[in-house]
Amino acid sequence: MIWVLVCVLAAVGIATAIAGAMRRRWWQLAVGALSAFVAIALAQSHVTRSPDEAPLDPNPSSSFRIVALGDSYISGEGADRYFPGTDEPGRGRRNLCHRASSAYPYLVAEELDASLHFYACSGATIADVVQHPQYPHSPLEVAGGRKQLDMLKDDEPDLVLLSIGGNDSGFAEIGIDCALPGLPDCRRAASFWLHRLDTNVYPQLVRTFRRVRRAAGGAPVFAFTYPNPLGQEFCKELAGLDEAEMAFVREVFAPRLNELVKSAAALARIRLIDLEGALAGYRFCEKTIGHTAVNFVALERTGGSRIARLSDLGRGSLHPNPLGHTLLEAAALPGLRAAEEGDLPPLPPVPPADQRPPPFDVDELREAPGGVPPPPAASDCTGGLVVDVIRAPAESAVKFFAVEKARPHSTVCYRTYRDRWHSLRADDVGRANVPIDVRNPGVASINEILIEEQRDQWQKIVVSRLGAADEAVEPPAPSKLGLYLLIAAIALGAIAIVTIVVKVENA
Repeated sequence: MIWVLVCVLAAVGIATAIAGAMRRRWWQLAVGALSAFVAIALAQSHVTRSPDEAPLDPNPSSSFRIVALGDSYISGEGADRYFPGTDEPGRGRRNLCHRASSAYPYLVAEELDASLHFYACSGATIADVVQHPQYPHSPLEVAGGRKQLDMLKDDEPDLVLLSIGGNDSGFAEIGIDCALPGLPDCRRAASFWLHRLDTNVYPQLVRTFRRVRRAAGGAPVFAFTYPNPLGQEFCKELAGLDEAEMAFVREVFAPRLNELVKSAAALARIRLIDLEGALAGYRFCEKTIGHTAVNFVALERTGGSRIARLSDLGRGSLHPNPLGHTLLEAAALPGLRAAEEGDLPPLPPVPPADQRPPPFDVDELREAPGGVPPPPAASDCTGGLVVDVIRAPAESAVKFFAVEKARPHSTVCYRTYRDRWHSLRADDVGRANVPIDVRNPGVASINEILIEEQRDQWQKIVVSRLGAADEAVEPPAPSKLGLYLLIAAIALGAIAIVTIVVKVENA
């Protein structure tokens, strides 16, 4: 509600000021300016926080020392306030590591009466952990001015926590590309993103986990998967994210990233704690916006810090909030308590090559191993088995696929990649024109069609233009169309208010 009030005050203030200037009524100009000033002050007070006053180490005298490394999901990004020096957007002392006492490593250290050496940094990539400092001009007393691996080597940890890979995989750009209104279907770039996960992020994760394990000096190292922020049911609260895009992020991209984190940890001989489902019950579309464990839009800044980029204000968006970190702590605590008590089981052997994740198959529509599957329960095509799968290419201009061998008057089901199922009826000779969409390359061009050739014997037809996908080419940067539309809407609203005010006064 606060932002609705800010927008209303700003719009009314600007409109009143303009009307006063046009009519040369200085009292009206002053009222408008005052209203706009109140809006600015209210917004400023709402986003400005004092620094986190908790001690940097909850138990500095403890003999059990935890070191936390990685990115925003472990640093505490999304909190209401941050430790001093970690929210400095200015150029000279720039450091946006955004560490907070509400982060789950801090909560774990409090629960275990452990000392915490907190080196994680929001925005960190694999290179920031093992190759170079993330903020080289940051003060030496604030972590971020040295690469995280060097800080670990200088330490004597009893336990190391690590969350990394999300920024290398492009989670932020995918969130923007999928969630902003006015952009094309974000699945058009799915082939590139998944290919980058397999060929770039995965081998880097294996090498990084091994280097961290060696630097830990024998202390147990725990890698963490990323919590999935999306619930199982679609809702319209997430502006710009349609049902198919939501299913792609929830069911394909996030699970694939976590699958590779798990495999890399096994190959590097470090331990793993799976946080993928830790936010269940409090994810988007499971609770209303404002009651979820993940921020939708979060604006904050530490008082006294100079803003260099407006985008720095919203870094806490789409990150776990304090409630989320409490849930993450609950999921992580049993394994970490076992480490403190010396009750960890032996590490399993390194998995053989045939048990490592194969390259992601964007076609992913083959029969299930060990037999033929039934039609999906989410469709109107139920009962029997899918006994055959065939492939069919299509040009981008094609909008319908002609089915000719369905059982007369039977149900035909169809969907685009990861979208909802739709259905229609075949005619009296088994023909149907099924709508398809192959405008976008890659996985976004996949269309599934289910037809019943004989009673309870189904055929799946996969129509796509996958051959046109070029996985080596990065998709273009997201358009700012959504932002421009928002600015235009505000401008039109202001003009409308001015017009109304002028007409009322003339009347």
